[in-house]
Amino acid sequence: MILVTTPTGNTGSMILQQLVERGQQVRIFVRDPEKIPADILEKVEVATGSLLNESEFIEALQGCDTLYFCVPQSNTQEDVNAYYESFANMASNAIKNAGTQRVVYLSRGGKESNLQAGLITALHKGEDIINQSGASVRTLRCPVFFETLLYQMASLKKRGMFFLPIDGNYKMPQVAVKDIASKAAEFLINKTWTGVEGYAIHGPEDISYNDIAIQLSELTGKPIRFQQVSNKDYITTLLEKHYTSEAFAVSLTEMLTAIGNGLYDSEQRTDRTKTIIKDWMRENVVDKIK
Repeated sequence: MILVTTPTGNTGSMILQQLVERGQQVRIFVRDPEKIPADILEKVEVATGSLLNESEFIEALQGCDTLYFCVPQSNTQEDVNAYYESFANMASNAIKNAGTQRVVYLSRGGKESNLQAGLITALHKGEDIINQSGASVRTLRCPVFFETLLYQMASLKKRGMFFLPIDGNYKMPQVAVKDIASKAAEFLINKTWTGVEGYAIHGPEDISYNDIAIQLSELTGKPIRFQQVSNKDYITTLLEKHYTSEAFAVSLTEMLTAIGNGLYDSEQRTDRTKTIIKDWMRENVVDKIK
C-alpha cells in the first residue's frame, strides 16, 4: 500500500488521482478528508492527523511499504529552515519506526550548486534528513513549476504584465506539475528500486520569461509583458499584497535570485517531460486573462 501525504496539495492531489486511476491501493494522510473529491475518497483508505504528530504519522504508515512525502506549503513561517527541518525530522522518525521501505520526496533542483537558495536550500536540508531514515529514497529535484505563473493572474488580467526578480532573457528549465506527478506515481508504483538517489525532472525546453510573455501574447491576442523588479520591491509586494511573513518573503526572493544566478545550470537532465508551456498556458491561463 502507498501512503500519500498532502493529498489536497497541487502535486499531491494529482499524484493521488493518478494512483487511483491506475488501481493502486492507497491510503491518504490528511487533516480534513472532506477536502478530497468524493469520487476519490471512496476509493482510498483515510488516516487523519498531522504530519507533525509522530504517533499519528507512524500509525498512518502501518501496512504501507511506500510513502509520498511533501512538506506542506506555507507562506507564514517565521523561520523557514526550521519549518522544513521540523517536518523532515518528524517524517524521518516515523519512517524509521514504521519500517517503511521506499520514500518519494518532493524537492527542488540545484542541490550541488552551493548557492544559497532560500526555500530550496531548506528543501535540500529536508532531503538530507529523509535520506538518513533507513528507507530507499527517490528525491524529485524539480525546477520552476509552470504553475507559478498562476500567482500572477491578477496582474496579467488587469495590466497585461507579470513580475519577478529575474532577468527576463534568462532561459531556465521549467516543468508542469502534472508531469512531476506522473514521474512520482511511477516511482510509487514500482516496488523494485532501492538505494538513495536524486532524480532531476525538467520540461522539454529551457525558456525565459520574455519567451513566455511572447507566447502568451500570441495565445491571447493582447500584449503581455514581463518586467524584472528589484529584490526589495518584490519583497514589498509579497508583504503588502500577499500578506506573507517577512521570513518567507526573504527566503522566496533568495530562491528566485539563485535561480536567476544559474541554480539549475549545471544539473544533469535525468528526464525531460512532454508538456510544453504553450500548451499548458492554453489550458490553464488564456481564458482567465482574456
